[in-house]
Amino acid sequence: MPNDSTAASIPRVRRGLPEPEPPWRGPEKLGADEPGRDELVQHLVRALVRRVGELSGPHRAARKPLLDMTELGIRCLLLPIAPKVDQVLSPREREIARMVGLGYTNRSIAAVLDISLYTVSAHMRRIFTKLGVGSRAAMVAALSDNPDLYVAE
Repeated sequence: MPNDSTAASIPRVRRGLPEPEPPWRGPEKLGADEPGRDELVQHLVRALVRRVGELSGPHRAARKPLLDMTELGIRCLLLPIAPKVDQVLSPREREIARMVGLGYTNRSIAAVLDISLYTVSAHMRRIFTKLGVGSRAAMVAALSDNPDLYVAE
């Protein structure tokens, strides 16, 4: 067995073919001068997003990636965007969700808003349905990263 100094002086030869150049490098390979190239890519991306949405179904998790893959050294990550609270919940539902987030019970919400306990429960059911959650804790977690919830109107 050769000693370390001999092995270190022998140049190492890379085996195999050189790494192919990625197809997205260089404007001549992109076809930047071809008209309609961007439209084709946008059309393909829209079709991909629609199909992945169809496959994942209507009851998918709000923050779970729809698609996470790497192709040709490019990562493709499709994440659903949570809509703003004011686009999903009515003003009264936002008010009740805010109070739940602050720790109010249904009974105390009913007393503060001067509505019946049944009405508070009905609002809570609608909020749960709209957000796709099943508990108060899950509702607060779903809304916790949305600053629009706590903005005074």
